[in-house]
Amino acid sequence: MSLASCLMNSKGEIFASILRDFRNCYIFLHNTRDSATAAKIMNEGFIFENQLDRSSDIINPDDLVEIDYFLLQRKDYGQYTIVIAIPETTYDNYSALSVANEVCIEEVISISEPGYSENDEPVYTIAPGHILGCFNSVTNEFTMNSHWDPLFNNCISGSGNFRL
Repeated sequence: MSLASCLMNSKGEIFASILRDFRNCYIFLHNTRDSATAAKIMNEGFIFENQLDRSSDIINPDDLVEIDYFLLQRKDYGQYTIVIAIPETTYDNYSALSVANEVCIEEVISISEPGYSENDEPVYTIAPGHILGCFNSVTNEFTMNSHWDPLFNNCISGSGNFRL
């Protein structure tokens, strides 16, 4: 097997080929250890503390080096990579609403009122409609989330805290 064919079959290349179809989205990645947790996130949403970029990594779906680096750096957190994909227009709407209401974007994105963790940090939930799916870095398989909806906007759908 040549070096070129090995690279074409790398985890990063396989994962990047999936993510490239969602170039019009902001892509956030989060690793978890077990399939049950991954399934729960896809069905119920992603619960995170304080800021989204502290619980996930934003990546460019066209940057193979960035994707490879993420998979290498985050492998100790688990083999299941949750993909949050929020279309740029929706994210821009959330951002504008955040600025207009002088609140953090996490409050706008969240589908529930923020609670507080045992560390007194705010806790938010991203809707299953923004969870694209899960990549298993051991089997290189991607499971598409049946709840993901590229048109989902919790400010319009009524499931969030704010309205456009």
